[in-house]
Amino acid sequence: MVDIPIDAQVDCSNGPCGRSKHVIINPIAHKVTHLVVEDRRLPGESTRLVPVEKVADIASDRIRLACTWEELATLEPFVTTRYVKVPRRSYPGGLFAGDEYTFEAYTEPYVLYDDDLKPVPEEHIPAGEVDIHRGMYVEATDGKIGQVEALVVEPGNWDITHLTLQEGHFWGKREVAVPISAVDRVVEDTVYLKLDKQEVEALPSVPLKR
Repeated sequence: MVDIPIDAQVDCSNGPCGRSKHVIINPIAHKVTHLVVEDRRLPGESTRLVPVEKVADIASDRIRLACTWEELATLEPFVTTRYVKVPRRSYPGGLFAGDEYTFEAYTEPYVLYDDDLKPVPEEHIPAGEVDIHRGMYVEATDGKIGQVEALVVEPGNWDITHLTLQEGHFWGKREVAVPISAVDRVVEDTVYLKLDKQEVEALPSVPLKR
């Protein structure tokens, strides 16, 4: 088995090409389908959806891709930005722009402005799949228990076997391997388990630094 590190260094065949930020999985088949790589040097949007077929090797702190940086740049962006109009209304002595208030002095009691353009990021997750990233909350049946650290897969076929999470307080943290069969669902930024806190506490620990 191998961990897929999240927020780890990613190398293309011709040099460094950013960091891993998300793992995209098929929740029905329990398989990893894509990694999300972020590199601010990429043209346009800084993230790319990388099919797992382009992953050559995974280490504990590094991922190596079987493509060049130039080939990475041609892949589909994971996050794109669209701009929506936010109407601005002015009042004596101030201006509302969206939900922000800025004080300005005006000679006229009311002044009209063109609409503001507000950036709205959109994630492109393939249909039927879900996004897993480091720091997502993990919730047992009786409350929050920790945060996602990594996914563990079978080498060669990308079948997910475990989700590792950090649980406990700062002075007593440990990392726990949760069988993927114990995951009930993933909703937005939370992974919900079929286990209660006591059952999670009984799971074996794995080394925090592997």
